[in-house]
Amino acid sequence: MRQHFTADWAFGIRGTIENIVRSNFPQDLRNWPLLQTFNFEAYKIAEDYVVIILKDKMSGVPAGPGEAKDFPYSDYPSIPPKAAEIDLWQFYLRNKFNLREEDAPFLIPIRDSGKNDASKDYLLFSPEEQYFWNQQIFYVVSRYKAHIQSSTEMKPNQPISITYNVSGSNSRVNINSTDSSVNIINTESVEIFNNLRELLATIENDEERKKVSQSIDAMELSIGSSSFINKYQEFIACVADHIGVFGPLIPAITALLS
Repeated sequence: MRQHFTADWAFGIRGTIENIVRSNFPQDLRNWPLLQTFNFEAYKIAEDYVVIILKDKMSGVPAGPGEAKDFPYSDYPSIPPKAAEIDLWQFYLRNKFNLREEDAPFLIPIRDSGKNDASKDYLLFSPEEQYFWNQQIFYVVSRYKAHIQSSTEMKPNQPISITYNVSGSNSRVNINSTDSSVNIINTESVEIFNNLRELLATIENDEERKKVSQSIDAMELSIGSSSFINKYQEFIACVADHIGVFGPLIPAITALLS
């Protein structure tokens, strides 16, 4: 692993988040955490992976270690990670390091291109590794966007907005939440899928819209069964190019995995 591998990836992650937010949520660009300044931590896990954690801070220059420390825990999920374990890894890392919604953890395969450029390392990833990385970014951006909407749309003494149906379900995603998300999921899962179908109209390509529609149907039919997680991952793959549209609903759907 080259000397500045961890710093290259910390800034590479930050740059990727900025590109996604700039393209999909430009109104949030100036207020999005991690895009202003941050600290980062790095931990080598197993032989071929490193955990990079970006932590938002109010001011100052970005700072972090040039080399990764040994990962301080031994009870981590299996390595190499599976695509179906995105949520498991995010929950594990956020819980172990007591992260806030503004912070972002990532599991990165160590593929050293020899250049101080994370994008060049990315080209050395296997297709499975690229998919896992892309889904981590998708998860982190979707989760925080849902958090923003939940914070701004919820008002005292008023019903929770069901425009995206993420307010209650996002409470489930918040590790320290005291809300009872199970009851919300049971009563609003129908609305969640109805809202997903309403968003289909934003997909202009007929064939792609049909594929996403079929994925939504299959995911809804599999709720409560062992196949739900597979249908969930298939849906995530289908809408990967439409994060700006479907992203705010991802945390609500993720809560159905529990």
